Amino acid sequence: MDWLDIPEYFDPINRIEGAISTFINADWAGAYRRAGVAGLIGEFFASVTSSNAPTIRVARRSSWSGIEIERLLLRHGVKVWDRGLAGDELYFCVKRRQVKWAEYLLLRAGVPVTSALVEPRNRRYAGRYAPGSEPPRRRLRARPEPDWFTFIRSLFR
Repeated sequence: MDWLDIPEYFDPINRIEGAISTFINADWAGAYRRAGVAGLIGEFFASVTSSNAPTIRVARRSSWSGIEIERLLLRHGVKVWDRGLAGDELYFCVKRRQVKWAEYLLLRAGVPVTSALVEPRNRRYAGRYAPGSEPPRRRLRARPEPDWFTFIRSLFR
């Protein structure tokens, strides 16, 4: 840790963004499908404790910067939030349903993941490819940008 890292630990905006993003990225629909209202209550408490947002840690002193890692994951549909530093590691959160895919992408690209793997077989799967390779990109479904005016107007109908 460098003395220039100290302000990072006291950044309230990053902490607030991380907490809000955990609620935004919670699997509300899936929780409701699985258990109804009880599932929503469970997902709420999982968001409060951040247990629905797995944290991936990466060696900080590597050839990979945080923005490169985030761009890699974003290219393959993985959303990243609550980024930060913890000693000699970078950390970030991903959706619970995307954590195995994110680990695979990172390992296949040669990113030095230091956190315990949710899916230990990913190391073996990624080892089948040359370091630095990426799987072919799938076409992501085009999501229309939210039309906030239409949304707000629909609330009053």
